[in-house]
Amino acid sequence: MKSALIIIDRAPYGCEDAFSGLYVVIACLNSSLDADVLLIEDGVYAAVADQAPDAIEYPNVEELTYLIFPEGSVFVHERSLKERGLEEEDLVEAAEVIDDHELYEIFRVKPDTAIVKI
Repeated sequence: MKSALIIIDRAPYGCEDAFSGLYVVIACLNSSLDADVLLIEDGVYAAVADQAPDAIEYPNVEELTYLIFPEGSVFVHERSLKERGLEEEDLVEAAEVIDDHELYEIFRVKPDTAIVKI
């Protein structure tokens, strides 16, 4: 394994999945392992800018995306984004919106990548 792709498909608040998944990517990068995160379905909410989770007493996952970039990528699935009424302008600067073809290429080009769905 030369790299890791962590897939997050659940919303960032209400459960630990998104928070934990982002920390896995950060830990990989800190250990000199190439790592990226793919936000798909409700996971796209993790990349929304200007989050304010203090009222629900959760850590801010938006801040974690900036710890990944630029060493790793924060991929956001375009169709998932649009299905939730969001646009690229709603996202953090670190987010890279990808379409279905680019998503396919991510999986095709990296055969030596560990793919983990959180």
